[in-house]
Amino acid sequence: MEKVKYLIIGNGISALSAAKEIKQNDIDSNITMISNEEYPTYYRIKLTEALGKDMEEKDFIINDMSWYNERNINLILRKIVEKIHIDESSVTLDDGTKIKYDKLLIASGSSPFIPPINGKYKQGVFALRGLKDLELIRNNLKKGDKVTIIGGGLLGLEAAWALKSIGKTVSVIEFSPYLLPRQLDKELGEKLAKKLKENGINIYLDSTVEKIEGNDEATGIVIDSGEEIKSNTILVSTGIRPNIDLVRQTNISMNKGILVDETLKTNIDNIYAAGDVVEYNNKIVGLWTTSMEQGKIAGANMSGKKMEYIEPKPFSSLRIGDIKLFSAGDILDYDQIYEYKDGKDIHHKIFVKDGSIHGAILFGDIKEMGKIKSMVFSKVDIEVYLKEGTNFQLVK
Repeated sequence: MEKVKYLIIGNGISALSAAKEIKQNDIDSNITMISNEEYPTYYRIKLTEALGKDMEEKDFIINDMSWYNERNINLILRKIVEKIHIDESSVTLDDGTKIKYDKLLIASGSSPFIPPINGKYKQGVFALRGLKDLELIRNNLKKGDKVTIIGGGLLGLEAAWALKSIGKTVSVIEFSPYLLPRQLDKELGEKLAKKLKENGINIYLDSTVEKIEGNDEATGIVIDSGEEIKSNTILVSTGIRPNIDLVRQTNISMNKGILVDETLKTNIDNIYAAGDVVEYNNKIVGLWTTSMEQGKIAGANMSGKKMEYIEPKPFSSLRIGDIKLFSAGDILDYDQIYEYKDGKDIHHKIFVKDGSIHGAILFGDIKEMGKIKSMVFSKVDIEVYLKEGTNFQLVK
């Protein structure tokens, strides 16, 4: 049986960050990473953008195989970990290979959540999560110019814009009554929808998909209003679910994700978890930057350097064409709203609670996002900010 000091399941950004950190603290250590994909770690965050660009596989890869070899990192591709044996600190792969470890990191990532839609298994229905998905979607796009995106979140809107940019007729189906309800209030959500419509993207709000039409191949969708939207390609962008099947038959504590403490350690002493598979403080974040940070902290603690994970403060941005927006903090729980408008395209809002800034939205011009983010997270007194001579006015 092969024996390694550090074993990492997965090779997403959290896995790569962990391996880098381990090497910094324990340079002579041997690390094995196991992935069911056929590529080294790559930029998943480029996948949506690539729908509208001529990007090849090599444009996504972060480090080629020589990088791993030079650092004594054994990267095993196209293999699945079938079982974790906690009592003997080992794993079994799908080809029967067993590997023993001193420390284990579970960074198995997540899978797209596909709602229970009638017809969702038809050809032409996709979720974009990996390079293989990108290849399949690109091939299917050759069949016609009509695309429907189910889910109007940040990734769904980015995908809509990318596909519109290559001449596709794009429709977005969103369950909420306005776009981006986590990032925008109703007024700015409606303003965003208006801008997208002006740019030729069809937006269906407050809508659910009843069924996907077609025999073997999807030909369109029917929404709850009864309207049929013809589509050759249907892209589902409705969130993620952590890949936790591997730990179901173990004593590793889990809920919707694997439960970890502030060191990213599970309830088992020599097993850690990081990235999309993790649930911390009742939250599954599912963001590239968070996964990178969690990987670094898990790798540090696995290799003897003490670090604590601090929950990230929420902020988001969207840049598509001339549409720019930024949102930070809590925009739902407030006492007052201050706003600034400049023409029809620039509209900023600050959300105040107990006299301090708790949230903000910048719509149309986001040059000040660094300053605004800092003020939101520091909960700056609104009166202090107004004395700087800003043009914000109290509206509510």
